[in-house]
Amino acid sequence: MTQNGSLPRTDVVVFDGFDDLDAIAPLEVLTAAGFPTRVVRPAGHATEVRSAHGLIMEVPDELGSPELVVVPGGGWLDDAPGVRDQCEGSLPGALAALHAAGTVVVSVCTGAMLLARAGLVAGRPAVTNRNALDDLARAGADVRREARVVDDGSLVTGGGPAAGLDVAIRLVARFAGEEAGRRAAARLEHEPVGPVLVGVAAA
Repeated sequence: MTQNGSLPRTDVVVFDGFDDLDAIAPLEVLTAAGFPTRVVRPAGHATEVRSAHGLIMEVPDELGSPELVVVPGGGWLDDAPGVRDQCEGSLPGALAALHAAGTVVVSVCTGAMLLARAGLVAGRPAVTNRNALDDLARAGADVRREARVVDDGSLVTGGGPAAGLDVAIRLVARFAGEEAGRRAAARLEHEPVGPVLVGVAAA
């Protein structure tokens, strides 16, 4: 829970080339658990967003000032639109500013590379898609190669695309309680995959 006892206001960021599962899995889990959640785009991005797998979305709202922000991956491991393009745009600076203001910043898969570009992972335990772990290490992260989810307080990172389910279930358990996390997993008929590393360094 947040300081006022409510679930955190949450933005799930999407952009051209985002991986569908990275964003949609957490969106489903968090909204079903009662998190006030919006799908948003980076400032300046067109309102029409096309995912890595051809899903076309109309996204009227830009990233605001949420208490929790979820950043998907996509396009880092191949020559396609996605994270690499966003690394050159407004999103890393926005994530850095939100983190500095107290927002919990969450990534799924190679969304961690946007957190790296924002300067958030240096010296912090983190994980990403197994094929990008070396890239994350070169960005200065304390890479936890064995982890599925790393919850380091103000920074939460997850492995490959399906890890978005486990990231979101961890967030539900963290903010709404362990029983709520178990209910979230049961609703999906999903057995959470570990390990989940919590509090492995100062937030």
